[in-house]
Amino acid sequence: MLRFPRFIKFTTLHYSIRNASRFATIIENEKCKKYCEEIVTKFKNLKSGDSNLSAIESNIPEETISRWQQITDLKEQLKTKEDELKQLKEMEKSDDGSELKAAIEEDITSVTESIDDLYDNLALAIVEKNELDVLSKCQLEFAAGAGGVESMIFAEEIFEMYRKHAEYKGWTWLAIQHETVPPAGLRSALVLVEGPECYSSMRFEAGTHRVQRVPFNASIMHTSTMSLAVLPEPENAELTIPANEVKIEAMRASGPGGQNVNKRSTAVRITHLPTGTSVHVMDERFQHMNIKIAHKRLAAILLQKKVDELSAKTMSARKLQVGSRARAEKIRTFNFKEDRITDHRLKMSTSHIKGFMEGGLALDLFMEELRYLDLTERLQEIVNNEL
Repeated sequence: MLRFPRFIKFTTLHYSIRNASRFATIIENEKCKKYCEEIVTKFKNLKSGDSNLSAIESNIPEETISRWQQITDLKEQLKTKEDELKQLKEMEKSDDGSELKAAIEEDITSVTESIDDLYDNLALAIVEKNELDVLSKCQLEFAAGAGGVESMIFAEEIFEMYRKHAEYKGWTWLAIQHETVPPAGLRSALVLVEGPECYSSMRFEAGTHRVQRVPFNASIMHTSTMSLAVLPEPENAELTIPANEVKIEAMRASGPGGQNVNKRSTAVRITHLPTGTSVHVMDERFQHMNIKIAHKRLAAILLQKKVDELSAKTMSARKLQVGSRARAEKIRTFNFKEDRITDHRLKMSTSHIKGFMEGGLALDLFMEELRYLDLTERLQEIVNNEL
């Protein structure tokens, strides 16, 4: 379960200073309280064998019942802690300066933190996880943008930052394409990433990353960009597309690669017949490996199209959009002169670029904050649309 860092302000990134749960306002909304009360009533009626439940409601999936129980338990724990906090505050008011005052204040702090955690957990229970939230595979597409050589240098740096982040998180990282332009840097790359909920963590990293600095061969500030696309990969890519919807063609690979190139038909093109979407892969020496990679690429592209369609229909009001590189939103700026990284969606900045680009805790905090913002927007949607 996510544990959200809490920040004292939104201009500079902080980790150690704690304040109230940012879900509290939404959960204490009357509509949200009513929603939770209805779930609690349904769960208690179900457990007591209440005959008033409809035939449809009595055939409820186990995961739904488990979610109802979780919400019920959290609401009961929340009420217990709120009653405890109320009693402690009354004791604090009536205290006349005795030696118990320090102990009461300590208890108030502890109970308040427990309430904050319960709000967080309740928000996570109300917003049901979807198939994208739990995906353990994703594909990253890196591409240099505006800025020529400086753009390719920056693309290589961002590539390395996320590679180190994958190592920090314990994810696997497999670069199946990595096109460089010596001595400049990275032109484009394609990486397969695998690890617990890696797509959920990485999806809001998609977009345009911008760098502002003075290049080594210049005397004035330059602005360059690179873009990152993050595509969701289904767990069993080969099984997600029916065989009769796919056309596989073998062809000879082209370009550098040794004696096998142009001699054997190892490259493949796989086409999804209903949509006309095709993928060409020639990265591996053996055809069966290229077919496997092509299936993964095609499955990810088709799933991304579904994500885009869902975004267009239901997420137009959100600040966060999950998309491919085509949605060229400027998401983050690296200003080397001022040693500052700014996330434009969070309106949040932090310093020490060198440490940030090591891909460790500082980057992870930005990513967790984006997941928090996504959860907040989804929770608000439930309050506004479903209650």
